[in-house]
Amino acid sequence: MSTAFGGEPLALLRLLQIFDSQFPVGAFAHSGGVETYAALGGGAAELRDVLEAHIALGWGRSELGAAHLAWRAADDAEDVHGALVSLAQHVDALKVVPVVRNSSVGLGRRTMELLRRVHADAVVEVDPPHHAIVVGVAARRLGIDVPDLLLAYAHSLAMGTLAAALRCMPLSPAQAQELLVEMQPALARAVERAFDDPDACLFTCTPALDIRGHQQAFLRTRLFQS
Repeated sequence: MSTAFGGEPLALLRLLQIFDSQFPVGAFAHSGGVETYAALGGGAAELRDVLEAHIALGWGRSELGAAHLAWRAADDAEDVHGALVSLAQHVDALKVVPVVRNSSVGLGRRTMELLRRVHADAVVEVDPPHHAIVVGVAARRLGIDVPDLLLAYAHSLAMGTLAAALRCMPLSPAQAQELLVEMQPALARAVERAFDDPDACLFTCTPALDIRGHQQAFLRTRLFQS
């Protein structure tokens, strides 16, 4: 059966599970500043700009690069914990906006808690437990290949932004899917970039998104934690 697929069927099922929208880690509660844009009257055009910025200079670099490096580190038999702690500290230093950093750690911590229940062997303790690092380690220990991990993660991050927009912007589900198709070539390029040189991806340059994410905490009414 495995020869009919690109990888092992069990690994593929595990990959689908950890990036499924029903995997209850609380990702639905975070919008990364999309809610602020909505409060300012933003719609599909602004959402397109947000996604393009994230893919080119935001999570399309930092999160995918960190996930790949965590996947590598998880196979370091001599000092897996030390390698992951060093990577976690690096990722933590990159996230200078508290709401962005706290969201990443919160998602990672809840992912670890759930993985302990369903795939205990996929968890390696790391502090701070940033989400990208947790899923990168889990993917390695669940037999998931890097290209599959990065593609699924990129799709999940894009869908998270779109799902948040659907709850607070004048956007239909069909429009969201159209925008996702439009962004897929850029997502594919981001995955290739993170696969080829993950170290070079460990940065972000999204000041407007960072400001909107920070401002979200001070909105009069809020739907999201971040």
